[in-house]
Amino acid sequence: MRNSLGPDLHTLTGAYALHALTPSESVRFEDHLADCDSCVQDVRGFNETSARLAAATAETPPASLRAKVVEEVSRTRQLAPAPQRLPEPRRRALPWTFGLVLAACLAVIIALGAVVLDQRDQVDELRSNEQQIAAVLAAPDAVTTSAEPMEGVSVTVVHSESLGDLVFSAHGLEDLHDEDYQLWLTRPDGSVYSAGVLAVDEGGLVLPVLATPKDEETDGVAVTIEPEGGSERPTSDPVMAMPVTG
Repeated sequence: MRNSLGPDLHTLTGAYALHALTPSESVRFEDHLADCDSCVQDVRGFNETSARLAAATAETPPASLRAKVVEEVSRTRQLAPAPQRLPEPRRRALPWTFGLVLAACLAVIIALGAVVLDQRDQVDELRSNEQQIAAVLAAPDAVTTSAEPMEGVSVTVVHSESLGDLVFSAHGLEDLHDEDYQLWLTRPDGSVYSAGVLAVDEGGLVLPVLATPKDEETDGVAVTIEPEGGSERPTSDPVMAMPVTG
């Protein structure tokens, strides 16, 4: 296990991946990368993660939106342009079919508006989470703790004491069926509390999880395999556990 490295270049992997280093620091760190396979893996993981986070914040309308709008337009009669002068029309009731079409259009507009607002809220939440993760990785006091709990699996935790947050990421985990990996924050007395379910892609890359320790007693992380959706308390032994320094 490789723990806190203080001012060592190993701690700059997150900041380098986010282009948060000065030009001179970047040159120095790139010289270090030529001889450090561990940092190369960490930088690659952070680069893949930042790309996925950027893609996640793209505001893409639902695929069904265009089809719904086109379908509704095809059923709605379009009004002809009004002439420059029109005789005073006599008042008469609108056909009941026109009222039904108008009501249908309003219902579709309201439904689509709700979908768009919900997606916008999700995008705003993802963007805020991405900004917080970037802040932790680029924090001047960020401390990186890395470990290889099992063959082919690499785990990295970046903690910023000034921000009070940590970022957990990993790669090499096997894909699960009907189960999820769940992250826990641990205390010396053995108590734990959940930091969320981990999202693992087909390549075994875990999207970074932003967690905020509840108290100063929190000093480590652990991962267990839980039923799909996670559990309130761990139901299995940890597949990995490591202290968090800094």
